[in-house]
Amino acid sequence: MKEEPEKRWEAGIGVGGLYGPDYRGSKSYRDYIAPIPYVVYRGPVFRTDGDGLQGDFLRTDALELTASMAVSVTPDSDKNELREGMEELGSTLEAGPAVKVNLTGPNFSQGFSLSLPLRAVIALGDGSPEYIGVVSTPSLVYKQSIKGGWKWTARTGPVFASGKYHDYYYTVKPEYALPGRPAYEASSGYNGFNAQAALSRRFSDYWFAFYLRYSNLQGTDFRDSPLVETEHNVMGGFAISWVIF
Repeated sequence: MKEEPEKRWEAGIGVGGLYGPDYRGSKSYRDYIAPIPYVVYRGPVFRTDGDGLQGDFLRTDALELTASMAVSVTPDSDKNELREGMEELGSTLEAGPAVKVNLTGPNFSQGFSLSLPLRAVIALGDGSPEYIGVVSTPSLVYKQSIKGGWKWTARTGPVFASGKYHDYYYTVKPEYALPGRPAYEASSGYNGFNAQAALSRRFSDYWFAFYLRYSNLQGTDFRDSPLVETEHNVMGGFAISWVIF
């Protein structure tokens, strides 16, 4: 039987949930649930998929040069007691180029690959958007379709960031220093290590996704910041969407 071609556009509405720390290194955890849009576009250059919005400028089964974006949500960071009196942390938008190298699979949807992204980061707080530096997250990625139609993705690798990015989260300016929170200036360098697993499946007009991420901050260049309470963080989330058309 001949397979139907994939639709170029799909759209719908859903709900997503997140549970995680106020920031990497924080012991304060919060949950966040909100409606989310479901949009899939499969164009000749730009597309959206499980890795976010991507633009393909070079794409073969062995190598990809893309432009990618990612979003992180930081709900209610103003309630963090360790940061009392300091500026609130905003959610962030990341964008930049990425090189992907296929290592074992017939294409990037199966097997091992290497992802080498470099993204500029914009903080989206109550005021104007603010550029807060650059992040690089080289990752070893494994993708596999498993029994029942589920798709599994695992990725792991180190994180590196600019001094401006570390300043945003871990610097304590002299005017914010307290007896138990001394002044501290963060520098660029190693940002820790991530290991993440995600599971997703499409059921007719519904799409389900779940993910879990562990972050290790041992040996980071900001470990001595008074804002770092722990070297270990776990974050989890889910999304359920109804595909309308």
